Amino acid sequence: MRIHSLWSLALACTALLLWNGCISSRVIEKSRVPEIVIDDSGAITFNNRRLEPGKIANTLRSAGIERTQEVNILIPDKPDRAIMRTVSAELVRSGYTRTVFVKNRKASAVVPKPQ
Repeated sequence: MRIHSLWSLALACTALLLWNGCISSRVIEKSRVPEIVIDDSGAITFNNRRLEPGKIANTLRSAGIERTQEVNILIPDKPDRAIMRTVSAELVRSGYTRTVFVKNRKASAVVPKPQ
């Protein structure tokens, strides 16, 4: 009788843990941040497709990017400020207010020699 009770308790605890795990887990939708790229020459691309100023917001909308989403604008190390202003102004006029200018991040690691 005692083994049966322990087995029932273990089964109940397992079910409770699985239930809590299922309840507390969540799926994050649209977690990918769309990225517009401005290269060194000033060319503007989105999804590897070159864009002209004035067509950026329409392209984002056509791709299903909502105005409430964050949009990253990848810029080179020495960006053209006029192009940055043009892209930003177009997006803001079209309702995309969550734009962020970012640069390529570089990371390096050095393993020191043991002494």
